[in-house]
Amino acid sequence: MQSLEYVCAATGERIGFEGPLYGETLTGLRARVWDYSLASRGMTGITRKAREATVTVKIHDSPATLDLLRRLADADMASGNPGTLVADGEWEAKAWITKSEPQSITPTMVETQLTIVLADGVWRRPTMTHFTPRYDSGTADLDYPYDYPHDFAGMALGAEIVNDTSIPQPVKLTIFGPCAQPYVIIGTNRYEVDVTVPSGSRLEIDGTGDVRTVTMVSGTGLATNCFAQAVRGSGKDSGRYVFQPLAPGTQPISWPGGFQFDLTVCEERSEPPWT
Repeated sequence: MQSLEYVCAATGERIGFEGPLYGETLTGLRARVWDYSLASRGMTGITRKAREATVTVKIHDSPATLDLLRRLADADMASGNPGTLVADGEWEAKAWITKSEPQSITPTMVETQLTIVLADGVWRRPTMTHFTPRYDSGTADLDYPYDYPHDFAGMALGAEIVNDTSIPQPVKLTIFGPCAQPYVIIGTNRYEVDVTVPSGSRLEIDGTGDVRTVTMVSGTGLATNCFAQAVRGSGKDSGRYVFQPLAPGTQPISWPGGFQFDLTVCEERSEPPWT
């Protein structure tokens, strides 16, 4: 971790820890903590929960920086919504700055200990890939030797996505209209929603947050909840679960041609990067 800043949720303002507010090594934020309960022959309830961390910072010749830090931290505490710690411009963790306890005060420097509450103990890095269909034949429709009452659209093939971590990672799909009953097959799972997406609209399937959502957004910005139309199969790992995390390794991607989509993989880790 080479840089760190705090982004206030209430105001959108930012404050860095590289000067005049200096965080030095920020040791308290580098810890990795899993919560669990001991069982007779192992562990249960393995998860990552909110946790406190303390860091010592120094402010040189800048009372205004102290005032800014206080104002941003208080704004998020008062609203109840966490701000965002951003490491190296790409890794994000939801957090509040709950305390500032001065350790020493001189005419030119203030040293204070900050208590930071990490909302879920997870650092996230979203990576978005855009997919445009490439068909399995020279035409958009498949020509079967039997007389079907309608044409079958060709499948867009040749795409893949790589999860180079060792654990499944949550994903977000953004499907752009026009299309009807769109689905995307990634690995062995089919992500599908039983809706029609008009031209200029988009369908957002978001499994990256604490609350999973399926939303249609019109060209004018009107949002419609489509959660009830999402295909969820019998749940995770059923092969038809719309919020299925991306499995580790290289996963093939196919979908009925005719629409484009974005796939955002939200990589999660327990501590900020060391490199």
